[in-house]
Amino acid sequence: MVANIAFNPYVQTNAGGMFNIESDGLIVGTAYPDPAARFALSGGFLASTETIPMFGGVGVGENIPQERPPVTRPDVALGGSIIRATAYTNLTGFSVFDQNYAAVNTPQSPVPSVGSGGLVNFYRFGSGARVALAIDPTLISLEGGLITQQVSWDFTNQKIIAFATTALNVRILAVKAAGCMVPTYNSGTGLITWNYNGAAAVCLL
Repeated sequence: MVANIAFNPYVQTNAGGMFNIESDGLIVGTAYPDPAARFALSGGFLASTETIPMFGGVGVGENIPQERPPVTRPDVALGGSIIRATAYTNLTGFSVFDQNYAAVNTPQSPVPSVGSGGLVNFYRFGSGARVALAIDPTLISLEGGLITQQVSWDFTNQKIIAFATTALNVRILAVKAAGCMVPTYNSGTGLITWNYNGAAAVCLL
């Protein structure tokens, strides 16, 4: 007689109290591997005018760094000045966690985040990247429809919403109404935590 551990590697599950209630949920702010698009990953430095730390899944804009040659500052040489997009006119892409090794997390604020001056990685529209973004759970009705269905972007809550007046320039490849990890910023405490049962969509930029 031997001691056997009851374990089935083919069962998709998570240990209780771990990261998620399901193992097939999406992680907002993560790009899904694509050999054709991975070299399109871009980076820049979070602008000193930003008051909220940057994390994955946020709509971003790029400003041209303000320095004339010769270039001496790394934020000029290595990328633009990244801001939180506030309107479609300055929305150029979405931030991602991918290959950002300098982001900071703590037990109180476990979502990797970047302060002003820190490196922000992102994918621009037209890059062909597939990025998970937060979505209003009521949009589960998009399932089964064309990927060209029009939606809009909520710049305050950083999520996809039903089409309003302007269309978000993405194609929705998949929708999951619950069980996804969605970064949530608390303006009162300044902490960024995970909502482990949020809704998300895989979007083609």
